[in-house]
Amino acid sequence: MARDACKLCAIWRLGGLAFCVLLPILLTACATAVVEAKTAVINSGQVKGAKKSEFVPDLLVPWQTVTGGRLATKLDANGFPMPGAVQGFAAFISPTALAARGADLYVADSGARKLYRVDAMAQVMSVVPGVVAMPWTQMQVGSDLSLYVLDPQRLAIKHYTRGMQPLQTLGDPSATISLNGFVLDVPLGQIVASDRMSQRLVMFSPLGGPALPLIPSAVGGFKALGALASDGRVVYAIDGACSCVAVMGNAGQVSERIGQGVLVQPRALAVDRRGHVFVTDAADRMLKVFLSGQLIASYSAQTLNLLEMSALAVDEDILYVADGAGSRVISFRIQTQIGER
Repeated sequence: MARDACKLCAIWRLGGLAFCVLLPILLTACATAVVEAKTAVINSGQVKGAKKSEFVPDLLVPWQTVTGGRLATKLDANGFPMPGAVQGFAAFISPTALAARGADLYVADSGARKLYRVDAMAQVMSVVPGVVAMPWTQMQVGSDLSLYVLDPQRLAIKHYTRGMQPLQTLGDPSATISLNGFVLDVPLGQIVASDRMSQRLVMFSPLGGPALPLIPSAVGGFKALGALASDGRVVYAIDGACSCVAVMGNAGQVSERIGQGVLVQPRALAVDRRGHVFVTDAADRMLKVFLSGQLIASYSAQTLNLLEMSALAVDEDILYVADGAGSRVISFRIQTQIGER
């Protein structure tokens, strides 16, 4: 009897050991199956507004945080700091607008009322003279690295060389318009702007002259809210009529609408060369990313280590996000999507 009892104990111990070994394996398999099932549902589009970033966490990879820089007080004709001109550190107060191209990052700090050009790698920045940065200030950098800035009265766009020398002014200061956004890199070589008064798009020639209305843009109930972007081929605009992003054709007509039913209060907008459309939504304080018209990722400010998302800018494969409340600019590398090359 004692011998049989020992055999039973041995069998029980072996069974318990096997259970302990197999349990983690079974749990891992179950968890993997659940994640794969959720991912399949999201990829199939069955979940409206699904946050695919939970399962593709490497779409945006943190790259750099800029809180200010050493201030260069004198620049040469090409905009580079003069020897011995770099002084102490100046910190951002409330960055509210961004523009970037190459090594140049422009930050409109409405808290300091200054527009800075930042060399993010060297952490050196300089003040653009004669520009008073306001909460509605907007700017763009041309392919020749010249700078375009919306004037404080929102009546015209001022053009500067990289060395901060003024060029022509685009627009008529006596015109009854109130600009609240503009974009370069338009296929026809024009500059498209948003008129806050008429809620329509207008067009400037880079050679100067008054703004001309894009009459077809009013067709279909389009309402320009201000935020504009371009991928070098087409213009994207926040459309207040549908709380979405309108894709504009060459003639100014709306050819497509992105984010209908997903976006509630779209604010800032940026587009990269691969067609990723980045939109901040003030309703839920999320950054939403669309590709080929579909929502592929959604990030909260907290997820991106931001207090707020005040402005966006894209250059090459870098997304810049202004955090006005956090007094900083955080940039992210935009990673290639799975299956994309």
